[in-house]
Amino acid sequence: MDQARTLSLLVPLALVVALSGCGEIQARLGRHLLPEPPELVVEALPPGYDPAAPRAPYGGPHASLVSLDLAAFDFPVLPGQVGPVDTSLGPLQYPFACNTEDSDLGQPLVDNREGIGMPVFEELDGVKDKRRLLGHSKDCLLPTRVDYYYKVEGRDDFRPWPDEDIPEDLAWLDWRGQSIPFVLRVERGTINRFIYVIAMLADPEAPVTDTHSPYWNKKLIYHFKGGVGIGKRQGRMSLGSIGGRLVTQLAQGYALAGSSGNVTSNHYNMWLAANTAELVKAQFEARYGRPDYTVGIGGSGGAVQQYLIAQNKPGLLDALIPQYSYPDMITQSIWALDCELLEYYFDVTARDNQRWQVQENRGLVMGVAASSEVEHEFKKYYRWARMAGLGLRLPGLPPGATECSKSWRGLAPLTNNPHYSHRAHHYAPAVARQERFSHWHDLAHVYGVGEDGYAHRTHDNTGVQYGLDALVRGQISPAEFFHLNANIGSWKAPKDMAQEKLWVLTGDDSLADVSIWSDHNMQKTPGSPVPLRVFARNQVDLVKTAPRSRGHLAAIAAAYRSGHVFLGDIDIPVIDLRHYLDNELDMHHSYATLSSWLRIRAARGNTDNLVIWQSGKPYNPSDKAFEVLDEWLTTGQRPASARDACWTDTGELIAEGEHVWNGAWRGDASTGACLAHYPPYRSPRNVAGAPLTGELFKCALVPVSEAIIRGFYGGLDMRPHLAMLEKVFPEGVCDYSRGDVARPSDAELGLAPVL
Repeated sequence: MDQARTLSLLVPLALVVALSGCGEIQARLGRHLLPEPPELVVEALPPGYDPAAPRAPYGGPHASLVSLDLAAFDFPVLPGQVGPVDTSLGPLQYPFACNTEDSDLGQPLVDNREGIGMPVFEELDGVKDKRRLLGHSKDCLLPTRVDYYYKVEGRDDFRPWPDEDIPEDLAWLDWRGQSIPFVLRVERGTINRFIYVIAMLADPEAPVTDTHSPYWNKKLIYHFKGGVGIGKRQGRMSLGSIGGRLVTQLAQGYALAGSSGNVTSNHYNMWLAANTAELVKAQFEARYGRPDYTVGIGGSGGAVQQYLIAQNKPGLLDALIPQYSYPDMITQSIWALDCELLEYYFDVTARDNQRWQVQENRGLVMGVAASSEVEHEFKKYYRWARMAGLGLRLPGLPPGATECSKSWRGLAPLTNNPHYSHRAHHYAPAVARQERFSHWHDLAHVYGVGEDGYAHRTHDNTGVQYGLDALVRGQISPAEFFHLNANIGSWKAPKDMAQEKLWVLTGDDSLADVSIWSDHNMQKTPGSPVPLRVFARNQVDLVKTAPRSRGHLAAIAAAYRSGHVFLGDIDIPVIDLRHYLDNELDMHHSYATLSSWLRIRAARGNTDNLVIWQSGKPYNPSDKAFEVLDEWLTTGQRPASARDACWTDTGELIAEGEHVWNGAWRGDASTGACLAHYPPYRSPRNVAGAPLTGELFKCALVPVSEAIIRGFYGGLDMRPHLAMLEKVFPEGVCDYSRGDVARPSDAELGLAPVL
């Protein structure tokens, strides 16, 4: 054996020995994955607080019909006073981790001395003395304060205005022919337990009690932020976090508002988000006056909030700039929770089928973008895990990734597993053990809680024919189609789930039991899957199938009733814009905008209020969007500049006009120039036959014999496979033409008169 070959074997072997024999080395390798541990944690829950208490799903009218009584709150909240907390949605959620210090606002106010929430200590000469406990804060409230900040010359960040000399790095701006310092009056405090910020141009010599600003243009921007969160957290909020990308608009005199309650990395309770935004705007109007109009802006989850608040709180926002949008979060979960089921199938269950070692082939079934060149971040420590286990247990992973593995990995357990939270270290171990994490339990008042103590789920894949379109197109064989659908399985019930196995993220020093797919929480084929050849030979009697999920019908109905599903019925101007990131396997895929377009057309019969803009990165037409919307809102007429369009990454116009997004996705015979330049992908459910609107939780089922007669399989003659179809789909297959069987009618939602 030559020396190079010997070294190539010894180096990995040395790493194997280190990994398998020293937990400290393994932990160090994974520390980059861990957030900074908090200084303080939530130490206890309120007496009698029981997250497992059974409750029925929400069964009331649609959220848009349930108004918030602003007369019940005292506005304005003056400096030194504490903002109100809304209890109209029921009991407040606990635990609730405070982030006031993380937001440079100091400790929260003491609201109890029973040890509930986070500890608050006396401060001596500005230094927190942990030996002198003052009490605890369970609701994280703060008094309102007003400060001045100045913009730093040449940078898009702000610093506190000094008490003495004018700072040398102060930026100046031209205001109607005169040069003025770029200084903002910034109001901060808590409203609805979340930290809010209001900012506008002001004279730094004016007293902080002065609410008048000669530089305000009477227009308000409400900034919404994204991320994925499951509640139980106040979240950070600062001027920079909402104003850093809106410097141009601040310089033009726009006022700016935002709240950590409108950041979806903190929660995806859209009713709570809407009420919080309404309260913050009420504070703005009471302090500074009614704006001529209010424009929303924000990306990803920030775009979701805009669409749903426009639907659920008509009049709160007058126009929207959703960036990197989705129509809503909950309907993304319909297919996003399929992601790891499919990835596990391709990586493990069907690893003997070499065609699935090519990521682009997976894309034929999954619909999402796939690349053999782009990698996902889990792959590095997965390789280490294989070495730590001598490679005997874990299969090798092929080169590349799909959008699912690169962008959605880790979100399935965060959303779905009641025992896992990447922020569990913000709570004392006893609190974390008692708590139920997951999106479902964060919205227990919506989805309801069963007698087993766990919130109901909406995910359902019974009857879903994964890869159906690929089968019809001849891209996969009938045997591959059957093997996939027999083994795809589903997720275990919440009560049967176990903690994730994500190495240091879940407190493990050892890599030996890593599961990047959460496969220990999947419902799999009993025993072991039968090989592909059994399906190729049509040996029906040898086939075994993995159980599928059944969504809770009342919980699905509650998702609609509570306004968490975007129905499309909004009539305000919208400029939906994004960078085209599909080829980067980014989660912000372009077809999400097309889904919104289809929902708006279905609800209103037209899309006259919606403009779609898309560009290559880094060109960003957001400033142009503000200009167009200003004309639209000021004149009351859609301006000629409000046209569908697309640009290159340098801002060169590719095409604009009525037909640039034409395509088969909306039934057009031709493909528009923008759609051709920026081609969209699809979701696994779209490949399975579900419509691109994407809001179908629970399909109607039809027997497979009927599906054959009705042409579900295109030109394929599936009659010889009838017995196999019945074996793999014993309850029938999805008939998407009949819509969502769990969706309440408009009359049941209160959105149409009962005849």
